[in-house]
Amino acid sequence: MKDVLKAIIGLILIFVVHIPRFLFLGLLISYAAVFNNQPTLTADPAEHLKRARKILRRGRLSELLYAAVEVRFALERMAQRELIFTEAVSKRMLREPDPVKKVANLHRISPDAVHVHEVWFVNKETGERFKGAEYRPLDKTRVAMIQGRLGDLLHPKEGLLLGVPNDDWYANTRAFLNESVKYLIELQKDNPPFSSYRGLDNFEMIKVE
Repeated sequence: MKDVLKAIIGLILIFVVHIPRFLFLGLLISYAAVFNNQPTLTADPAEHLKRARKILRRGRLSELLYAAVEVRFALERMAQRELIFTEAVSKRMLREPDPVKKVANLHRISPDAVHVHEVWFVNKETGERFKGAEYRPLDKTRVAMIQGRLGDLLHPKEGLLLGVPNDDWYANTRAFLNESVKYLIELQKDNPPFSSYRGLDNFEMIKVE
């Protein structure tokens, strides 16, 4: 009799407590998805790369150029972020839209920015040191290659078999964009601008040979 009573109580609890609880959690998740996840345009290259990767994963051939635009923005913003932290940068350099020229200007102002650097925090009182970050530079040659391919993609074409799904152009374009997104995501993650720690008493930058 006790087992039957427990079973009845358990059944009642399913409808009175557990199901309403799951429905409420579902509503919270739905609300968060609709109202708290609105995509916006930001200056964060990670957001551009996130959108580019999402477009490429959808696999719609008609959207490849939208992914190219996002990669272009990410590349420009990454180069711009490097320059903003550089003291000797001019307004003309910051207004320059070409990321290849931005990287060239950075290397001209700060020649050491072409090398990988370890960023160490130094406690002046105790002498303790620990590695806090690592600077990884934009490779000018690769930036120029990506920039050139993107510029080519974002101009009207003549003679290509556009609209033909099995044309090699689509496969090659998707491969190039995927490789570029992967390279830029890995480069920008946890990577401080070269000049952001320079001149600070408690930080030391050591060039990695």
